[in-house]
Amino acid sequence: MQQIKKGLKDTGVLSMIKERPALMEQLFPRAASQVIEPEIILEKIIWPAPDSDEDMDDQLEDSCKVTGFLRQYIEHGTSQELKKLVQFWVGWTSLPQHLYVEVSRSVPMPTAYTCRDTIKLPVHYSTYEDFCKDLQAAVSTTEYGFGLV
Repeated sequence: MQQIKKGLKDTGVLSMIKERPALMEQLFPRAASQVIEPEIILEKIIWPAPDSDEDMDDQLEDSCKVTGFLRQYIEHGTSQELKKLVQFWVGWTSLPQHLYVEVSRSVPMPTAYTCRDTIKLPVHYSTYEDFCKDLQAAVSTTEYGFGLV
């Protein structure tokens, strides 16, 4: 903390903040005041493309259903829920240039690959309620980090 204070003092930022306290919010915006809108998230999503497998029709139908559930979750989410989703998805509440979605049979729960800004969703959901329950459970792990619940 002393080094941060010294750096702010040496650069003149500390005296500037003391003279104009309103600059504090501009220089150091609080994550709590950040508002994330559904449209912003949806614009950044790169949705999965269908594979060229034999089961393409079934996979495409399942993938569309699950990605539709994600879209519905985002469209109806509060700013706080969306902030937690983004934090789960990418590791912090700042949005990257793109957000990637994959639908897979290999994961039992929604899983984030934060280094790749990717969320991998299980294909097995038949109802929005089941999808929502699992997504909220996964997202809630961001409060503790890496599943240390």
